[in-house]
Amino acid sequence: MSTTHRSTRGADGATAPVPTGRRPLALAAAGLLLAAAVGSGLLGRPTLFETDLTVPLAVLLALAGSWLAGWTSSHHPRWRVVDIVVASVLGVAGGLLLVVWNVAAYGPVSAALAFFPPASALVAGVWLLPGVLGGLVVRRPGAAVYTELVAAVLSALVGNQWGFATVWYGLLEGLGAEVVLALMLYRRWGLPAALAAGAGAGVVVGLLDSLVYYPELPAELKAVYVAFAVVSGVVVAGAGAWALTRALAATGALAPLASGRGASRV
Repeated sequence: MSTTHRSTRGADGATAPVPTGRRPLALAAAGLLLAAAVGSGLLGRPTLFETDLTVPLAVLLALAGSWLAGWTSSHHPRWRVVDIVVASVLGVAGGLLLVVWNVAAYGPVSAALAFFPPASALVAGVWLLPGVLGGLVVRRPGAAVYTELVAAVLSALVGNQWGFATVWYGLLEGLGAEVVLALMLYRRWGLPAALAAGAGAGVVVGLLDSLVYYPELPAELKAVYVAFAVVSGVVVAGAGAWALTRALAATGALAPLASGRGASRV
């Protein structure tokens, strides 16, 4: 007798089927996306709103392929209305945080760090916080991407110094955290998972910034920039999101979610 689905139990106790029969096709698609990411730079220089999207497109394809590979190996708990509401609220709150940060704090901080260009990456974790927090709190596939993207769209709509680039940055930063959670099969939500998700998002923003905004930096300084972004992602986004999740759970605000019911294990 052939079996086309297997059931796994998620962190919230819900059992969901995993379509094992489709996994080879999905993994093949992931491989094609990764190959497309490598070759995307050879297909011209796509632009949108006068923004060169060659590097973002390559990163997007690579992350999408990696996420697809992890997603096909995990259980897929369905999104509920409460999950959508909580993720949306976190995204809006994160967007407001980014607006305040961009307007009131980033200018003075970046000026203070201008003596060493890679040092500006030490504050990159602020922009990564909404996505990691959304992933830890909602615990649904795509939650990190959704929350980070909502925050980025709100920040762009209010207005900032980066314009439309904020939106695709948010998408890619969210995917950076999402890929890590997917590779852990959406079963790990403790501090190590939070730190790893923050590191994943940090790698993405570090690579994007060093290639898009600092192309003139020598390779060794780009490596330092990426390393600083990872450190910031781990400390600010990873540890920060983990601490915020515990604090929110302690108030009872997350009671309808697994992250609230299992606060002692977060």
